[in-house]
Amino acid sequence: MIDHQLYRLFFEHSIDPFILFDSEGNVLEYNDEGEYILSKIDKSELFNLAVSHASMTFGFKQTLLELTIGHSTFCALNVGYINSDVIGLVLHKSLCNKRYKNLSHNLQPANIFTLVDIAINTNLGDETKILREYDASIPEFKININRFLQFLNKIFKQLRGLPQIKIVIKMATGETMLIEKRRYQIVAIDIVADREIELGEEEFIYSPRKEGGVHIELPFIL
Repeated sequence: MIDHQLYRLFFEHSIDPFILFDSEGNVLEYNDEGEYILSKIDKSELFNLAVSHASMTFGFKQTLLELTIGHSTFCALNVGYINSDVIGLVLHKSLCNKRYKNLSHNLQPANIFTLVDIAINTNLGDETKILREYDASIPEFKININRFLQFLNKIFKQLRGLPQIKIVIKMATGETMLIEKRRYQIVAIDIVADREIELGEEEFIYSPRKEGGVHIELPFIL
């Protein structure tokens, strides 16, 4: 016997966003990840994405592609419809391919909040208000302190003169990264600022935020 309640809970808590539209592009239903994606991109763009990748006839069609929305990267999407009234879209996250580009063995235990505050104090003046949301439960973990401070300095130098910057540091839920055949949890740092940041090639994993600033992911190595 199928446990429909458990099936529904797995669906709701899937790491892959699901969104159901009617024929006019209105959102009928979504899971938790779908709600997050809808907060990062206009629903009309997602509806057009679904329609443009749908099967020519009733049924399901999977397409491999690279797509970034917010802080998430996707490697495929699945579109399905069994009548002309509703159409469903599933975006498949690219979690398995997330790798740290160049893990240095010169790692030392460090307090991530202290390192970020050092870079802020080094590069920003009193005219910039800093809003901090730090998950104080994150303990010290290993990182190349010098290289990470250099990386942060490149970021905050580009943010000089802004009236306000928000820093959010927390554990990324449900995501890991692969380093030398081992998987590690991720410490996520969001530097929210009303300015684009140019960094180029870096050993640290980062992505620009659509609203401005940058999203950084660090391996939680104890």
